[in-house]
Amino acid sequence: MIRHDYTGCGVCHADPSGAGLLTDYGRAQSVLLMQMHYGEPPKGDEAPKYADFAFGVVPLPEWLLAQVTYRGAEFILNYPRPPPNGGAAVQTTDVSYLQMLLDARAELKLGVFRAAGALGWSNTPYTAQAVVVSNTDYTNQLVAREYWLGVQLADDTLLLRLGRINLPFGLRNVEHTAWVRQQTATTINVDQQSGFSVSFDNSKVRTEIMAMFGNLNVSPDSYRERGLSGLVEVPVAERTVVGLSALISRAGQNASSNGSPVLRQVYGAHTRWSPVEPVVLLAEADVYLNDVLGSGNTQANGVGWLQADYEPIQGLHFQPALEALQQYGVSGMAVGTWLTVDWFCLPHTEFRVDGLWRNSPSPGGRVNVFSLLLQLHVYL
Repeated sequence: MIRHDYTGCGVCHADPSGAGLLTDYGRAQSVLLMQMHYGEPPKGDEAPKYADFAFGVVPLPEWLLAQVTYRGAEFILNYPRPPPNGGAAVQTTDVSYLQMLLDARAELKLGVFRAAGALGWSNTPYTAQAVVVSNTDYTNQLVAREYWLGVQLADDTLLLRLGRINLPFGLRNVEHTAWVRQQTATTINVDQQSGFSVSFDNSKVRTEIMAMFGNLNVSPDSYRERGLSGLVEVPVAERTVVGLSALISRAGQNASSNGSPVLRQVYGAHTRWSPVEPVVLLAEADVYLNDVLGSGNTQANGVGWLQADYEPIQGLHFQPALEALQQYGVSGMAVGTWLTVDWFCLPHTEFRVDGLWRNSPSPGGRVNVFSLLLQLHVYL
């Protein structure tokens, strides 16, 4: 949206740092500025009725925002699999269906008070960190990615929130498997934390700082991270913003620390820039440090992301991206290339294709992994 001179996120999203539940204004812009129009586009600044919840069939009161979101995908993965009896790895292709998202989201607005949450259903084990009720194998489970209470003050420029919240850090990528989100544990898929957040946006500066109390879905308590995460972002030119982020957390232990406390630090810089309206460039570079306290060994790692978004006609996006990862103790840098076509083909509907090639170092030489993701995203 920065190509349309929107530098902030809170005007279109209930979350001041972006993603998730749309405001009424955000729903209008999804039709006016995001959706492909096959004939005459809507005239003026007023969106058609079908931009509203449930395509306008179910009217909502002014104090309620609601949304039901589905994102499903066919996932094709080609990777080297070691044979059971040893020997050279064999290139293998797996095909599977991923239910990436099936959430009902809502926000109540009563004067200055806010209450928001999301409740959904998942059939994939990787959402275990967001599980509310689950089977022992973490499939077919109830998940709650977000829930919080808040107060909005100072002409809606200041929002105080308490609950389970997305971590404010870097770009708010929907590509949660990108290394820049995955390695820093700042995805909007499962990496939310319980805590207290203060966000401020007056169009000249956008910032959010969060005190992390830990992920209450992680047990035992010693595995929960506690600390601070935050970002600050400022416009530096027309359709150009730069930002800095930091995250510092401590846990009593993790799976590889042998019971010792662990300190995690992430520091990064990012930018969003639209040199001309059809083109947007997104970039982020982070350094993340892992330290098992008392070991005298700090593990330093680096990760980067560069993505272009070219929209030749409204609603159709070509999004190539490059990523790089340098991990402690690994000789050589891992690199990845994304080729994405993103099509907002109908109201409340997005079809997306992601082709991804990754080349990573391994003890037996460099390894190639190819994947293809066909996604359908619809919301009411």
